[in-house]
Amino acid sequence: MNPIDATLLNRGLSWREYRATVEKNADVFDRVYDDPGFDDADLAPLHAVPPLTVVAIGEDWCPDVYHTLPAWVRVAERLPGWELKIFPRDQHPQLMDAFLYRGRARRVPVYAFYDRRRYLQTWWSGRSAEAQRAVDGWLAGRTFDQLEPAERAALGKRLDAGYRERFRRANFDEILALLKAFFHLGPDGAGA
Repeated sequence: MNPIDATLLNRGLSWREYRATVEKNADVFDRVYDDPGFDDADLAPLHAVPPLTVVAIGEDWCPDVYHTLPAWVRVAERLPGWELKIFPRDQHPQLMDAFLYRGRARRVPVYAFYDRRRYLQTWWSGRSAEAQRAVDGWLAGRTFDQLEPAERAALGKRLDAGYRERFRRANFDEILALLKAFFHLGPDGAGA
């Protein structure tokens, strides 16, 4: 996907178009959109980055998506020249295949950052290291599929609480650090 095909990119949905398709977790999508967990000062370093197109891949059933996607919508809305295109994972397998987690898993969300020439600059997927450590602890060596239904529900509640308390911010900070490193920005956003 380097460069990403213009025809494919144009098939991406705007936030409004995507939000109209959301069937699950609409209330969380809306809460996160209303309170993305960052302020304008947090975005200051990104003003030094050339305008980017954020390609977001996700599904409305995924907690890592509904707790983070609306925040990145807000980032794109607040940064001049930035845009965000959303692709439902299951409708775009070829696009998803370009961002496989560890070369094999179709892990969402994916946030891929493209320049104006449509060249991939960097990308991130899944959940923050902090959230992953917590999930791994809750799973205690098992996979999600190995959990009993009650255990799955309990894990989902823990994950939702973790996102409300700290994981959403941890994800944002991790992606922000990735962008700052990629574009060689110092803590204040100035080029290093």
